[in-house]
Amino acid sequence: MKATQILPENYSFDSKFDLRDKKLLIWLNVIGLFLTIFFLFLFGKIAIWLRGDLGEGLFFSINGPVDILLKLAGIFLIVILVMVLHEGVHGFFFWLFTQHKPVFGIKIGYAYAAMPGWYFQRNQYLIIGLAPFVVLNMLGIFLLALVPVDWLWVVLGSLLMNSSGAVGDLAVVFWLLLKPAASLAMDKADSIELYTPK
Repeated sequence: MKATQILPENYSFDSKFDLRDKKLLIWLNVIGLFLTIFFLFLFGKIAIWLRGDLGEGLFFSINGPVDILLKLAGIFLIVILVMVLHEGVHGFFFWLFTQHKPVFGIKIGYAYAAMPGWYFQRNQYLIIGLAPFVVLNMLGIFLLALVPVDWLWVVLGSLLMNSSGAVGDLAVVFWLLLKPAASLAMDKADSIELYTPK
């Protein structure tokens, strides 16, 4: 079955993953904090393993007030760039499965790409959900081996932002894996509605 705008007659509403649920958002933020610590360690070890010019040294140093301002501006740009790329990858896969333009936006606490009005097979939605985490992290790990040492903090920051920022995507993926493969998912930006055969 392809993505469709018409819910098959034998399908009915099953459940919802609702990002408006404050309890859920608190849990996702707590998990995101632990993921940040985990991925900082993981990507730091990968960088050391990939490069012979690091030893066990740090990738980040500050040399005066001007450098602080430049680094803060760099962190701000990393956040914006990763957010745009992350949602752009989601959007590309929405488009790939529908040949229609997705909706993009920003709400308090998160950015989104969505496809309201479209029902996706569970496995299609798993691909859409995981794509930014897999694609952008693979690109980032590749860049860890190539960029000059002075730019490693930029790549590591981007990897951390993408990975910890994917906590909602990963939670949706785990939720969907517990559902039947025949399920259909509709992304409404602030919630994912699931429909299953009767």
